[in-house]
Amino acid sequence: MIFIEHMMDSTIPTLDDLELHGKRVFLRADMNVPLDENGRIIDATKIKEAVITIKELLERDARLVVGTHQGKPGSRDFVPTDFHAKLLSEELGIRVKKIDGIACRCAREAISRVKPGELVLLENLRFHAEENLELPPKKAIETSLVKRLAPLFDVYVNDAFHASHRSQPSLVGFPYLMLSAAGRIMERMLLETEGLENSDGRKIYVLGGGKIADKFKVMIHALATNRAREVLVGGLVGVLMCMAAGYSVGKSRKVFKDLALILPVASESIRRFSGRIFYPVDFVVLRGDKVEIVPVYSVPNDAKIVDIGPGTVELFRERMKEADLVIANGPMGIFENPRFRKGTLDFVRAAIEVSKELVLCGGHLSAAARMLGPLPEGKRIFTAGGALMFKIAGLPMPAIDVLREGRI
Repeated sequence: MIFIEHMMDSTIPTLDDLELHGKRVFLRADMNVPLDENGRIIDATKIKEAVITIKELLERDARLVVGTHQGKPGSRDFVPTDFHAKLLSEELGIRVKKIDGIACRCAREAISRVKPGELVLLENLRFHAEENLELPPKKAIETSLVKRLAPLFDVYVNDAFHASHRSQPSLVGFPYLMLSAAGRIMERMLLETEGLENSDGRKIYVLGGGKIADKFKVMIHALATNRAREVLVGGLVGVLMCMAAGYSVGKSRKVFKDLALILPVASESIRRFSGRIFYPVDFVVLRGDKVEIVPVYSVPNDAKIVDIGPGTVELFRERMKEADLVIANGPMGIFENPRFRKGTLDFVRAAIEVSKELVLCGGHLSAAARMLGPLPEGKRIFTAGGALMFKIAGLPMPAIDVLREGRI
């Protein structure tokens, strides 16, 4: 088995290193869950996982304030944290009060009133403009978000492994200002991903979904360092690579911003890693309200790509047979719409059937796997997507680094 347990980096403090009774604790969780086109939760696993650390902090009489993000500005899932509070209340069996603010006066006053063993939830942290900035820790400390909130707390706990590849104020600003530690989910993920990083054998990465910049960082670094022997691409990443290979993608071309910048990078990647990047050979497209399956070389100009086709699933199946470990992140199509889930579900089914060892990571693939039923031995789900891919590809993890370097 590839998934072996290692000792966690002892320089990263955990909850075992902290006295929490009566302490004012800011818990940075990650309860950013996937939503469908109607705003309904597709998979609430991250919220349920967050309860593990929350329960322990409450049992240890912490005065607890929880912050999370949901979506990002401009995205369909960029919504308030009301439903997070509702689900937390159901999971914990207590009323979780949600504060309609983050660092404003009313929020700070509500934070100051929290008693030992009580919990409040802040508004979506990304509603605060500074939280959407990627900043080095010294700059993050100087933001109004950190300056206003830090004096209200004694302890900072980061349980947001899923966002640990980011360098946003709530993730990197607090550990230098107060006692800090990894929460239980962070601790568990650091242990389990170490097993993935140190595994031997032929690895294949499968990258789907959007977040083009992140996926390209992972793909290029993993191939250049031979952490991945091959990369299979679907979703928007696959569409972009098909464009780079010279194919027309119809109306889907309009989806991409800064195409003049990213298309040359994609083209250079195909040239540099010739024979190691595999992109779709067919697509499901939408023309008006009609759904068709077309080969990659004949996508109609008036069609929008919504999923991968069966030929691509078979191509990916054959490549995955050659791997000792397959690590996949991101859907193959517009998974939020049930009409366009088949490609993702068929890909996950094929990966389960043919791979020796399999990791499905991120909210969409986790949801897809659960739709197909229990996983057999050697196949695993992680709700963390981008962060897990960054870590196993050997890319920087700022929020983990600051826990190692901060105060304890």
